Amino acid sequence: MANSASDHTESSEEVIASAASAPLKHSIFRSVPFQIAVACGVSFTAPGMWDALGGLGAGGAAEPYAVSAANALVYGLFSIVCVAAGAINNRIGLRYGLALGAIGYPLYGAGLYTNNVNATTWFMLFGSALCGISAGFFWAAEAAIIIGYPSPQDRAFYLAVWQTAKAAGPIVGGAINLGLNANRSTSGSVGSATYIVFIVIMCLGLPIALCLSPASRVWRRDGTLVVVRKEPTWRAEFRAVGSLLVSRRVLLLLPAFFISYFYNGFVSTWLTKYFTVRSRAFSSFFTNFAGIFSSFLVAALLDRQRIHIRTRGRMAFIAIVTILIGTWIWAIILQKRFYDAPEAPVFDWFKGGFGSAYALVFFWTFAGQAFQQFLYWLVGQYATDLSSLSHHTGILRGVEALGQTVAWAMQSEGGANHFVSIGLNFGITVLCIPFTWIVLSELDHSHEVKVTEAQVTTENALNKRDDVDAAAV
Repeated sequence: MANSASDHTESSEEVIASAASAPLKHSIFRSVPFQIAVACGVSFTAPGMWDALGGLGAGGAAEPYAVSAANALVYGLFSIVCVAAGAINNRIGLRYGLALGAIGYPLYGAGLYTNNVNATTWFMLFGSALCGISAGFFWAAEAAIIIGYPSPQDRAFYLAVWQTAKAAGPIVGGAINLGLNANRSTSGSVGSATYIVFIVIMCLGLPIALCLSPASRVWRRDGTLVVVRKEPTWRAEFRAVGSLLVSRRVLLLLPAFFISYFYNGFVSTWLTKYFTVRSRAFSSFFTNFAGIFSSFLVAALLDRQRIHIRTRGRMAFIAIVTILIGTWIWAIILQKRFYDAPEAPVFDWFKGGFGSAYALVFFWTFAGQAFQQFLYWLVGQYATDLSSLSHHTGILRGVEALGQTVAWAMQSEGGANHFVSIGLNFGITVLCIPFTWIVLSELDHSHEVKVTEAQVTTENALNKRDDVDAAAV
């Protein structure tokens, strides 16, 4: 009997050693790059095309005010849904959250199309409402995927890849728009065929989203696993989001979340009011390269492990806010010049003052995309697991959407003073600096709980040994 037990012990130890040392086989379809490719594919087809429409200036319409009201509705619903979606997606799974998020975008595009053709405002508002609800699920899910699936040391790089895919939508859409409207050297609305192409591409988002793998089946290059921890009940899940929302760190970051995309509403009105159709088409194509360039610059800094994490964060933040403050000072100068002119200028591409007016749009996007990527990276460092990250990103996107709701609502009135928008953008950007700096000063390391495949394999082997020993007794 003793010999038998001894044999079982030796056998179980061999099982542990064999399990810990055996190479694990992984499918490429469960890899981080493939999951990021899926998320990027949905980002390209859904919000990418949505951004392309926004890059036309007021969704391609001749007058920005009704479209600005529709966008305010999108972001108002988005801001409410997104915070809750962080908890909901954690329960139903990120794949289904991403799929739900892709449904509303084609309806938004259809609403813009009908408004352009027949001035059907009610359907545009209906499509905007559904898009706002859908987008709440999309952004909470996608942000958690882009930050949570990769290892902490690779996050800024994959954020830059995602920003590239997101920008590729407006670039391709802008190229389509430029080809269809290059001969239109006056202000006004874009051709209706532009919308049809965009809507068809938007419809591809749903089937692509369903290709995403569950987080528990994803493997990372460094051997760590994506840790998923769900609360036991729906009530506990929402309570966890509420507790995080009123935590000291998140409260300090709220001004930065609010202002990060606040500039978008004013940029749309700026383009519509001061640029011809084809110069807006050029902007919708070319401006997004600014976001791609800044994303990879920020990623190169934030992923540089040889520099202390706090120093990396501070360097990136200082560079971003310096550019942002510079753009709003520049905007004040130009806006005063435009108001003092006998009539509002309308810039055709590469003529007159086009360069100075368009450069402002370029650098708004350059700094704005870098700022958003920085904030994603920052909350990712404080999240402990994918569930925590889903809650963080839901709050980030929800508060950001609240800012955009205010920004677009301000642009929905025809006689709005542009200095009000410029002043708010400038003021809140300055306001967020000391609060964000406090959070950065407390950043010493990534807070993610690390679990490796080797640990899980060994634990499974130990459980198997216990079963063998129990059977021997």
